[in-house]
Amino acid sequence: MKQPKYYEFKHIIELTGISERTFRYRMKVIKEKYIDQPDLLFKKRHSWRIHHSLLFEFNHKYQISNKN
Repeated sequence: MKQPKYYEFKHIIELTGISERTFRYRMKVIKEKYIDQPDLLFKKRHSWRIHHSLLFEFNHKYQISNKN
């Protein structure tokens, strides 16, 4: 199964196990950090699209395992 390129709000909460409040706090910091890179982080309608390489920003203990 292919890994999605972008994750939405609900997927990040499921993967990392963080609360909605923590997600919003970290989004505030991440938006400022990656403001010059719209290909990694953008908002489509009312939902954020976050590139899979930015998952470590939400939970540093979370490690992506590549299954081949």
